[in-house]
Amino acid sequence: MKYRSSMLAVIAAVLAIVLHFYGCTPQSTQPQNQPNVTVVPPLEQQKNSGQQANSTVKIHNFKFEPANLKIHVGETIKFINSDEEPHTVTAQDGSFDSKAIDKDEAWTYTFTKTGKNPYICAIHPFMKGTVTVTPKGGKNET
Repeated sequence: MKYRSSMLAVIAAVLAIVLHFYGCTPQSTQPQNQPNVTVVPPLEQQKNSGQQANSTVKIHNFKFEPANLKIHVGETIKFINSDEEPHTVTAQDGSFDSKAIDKDEAWTYTFTKTGKNPYICAIHPFMKGTVTVTPKGGKNET
């Protein structure tokens, strides 16, 4: 009987050590060293969100369509990802960043300053686009 209780104590100690090294302690509820993720609501929810877009950019075949867009200051663009891969809409100057947009999800952004806004997909940097924002009352061409 003494041998059996010693073995149980050893097994319990080894199990506690293994669980400690693998982060499976009862206090650990969050995965460690995981990136923060911003969840973008599915299109169905965004259609009902009330935020109206003045223009739409479709992300398709690893391209922004249209790649160059002109809008007025204060207007909103909806970026819709129809690719199987996630993409971002990330300003080259860091002024906006959508985080990852999955398939059939969308992200909207309102441009509040005039000027050229070149952007890329941070995941696929060869994907490029530009939004040119003109003053209200200026000519708006796509």
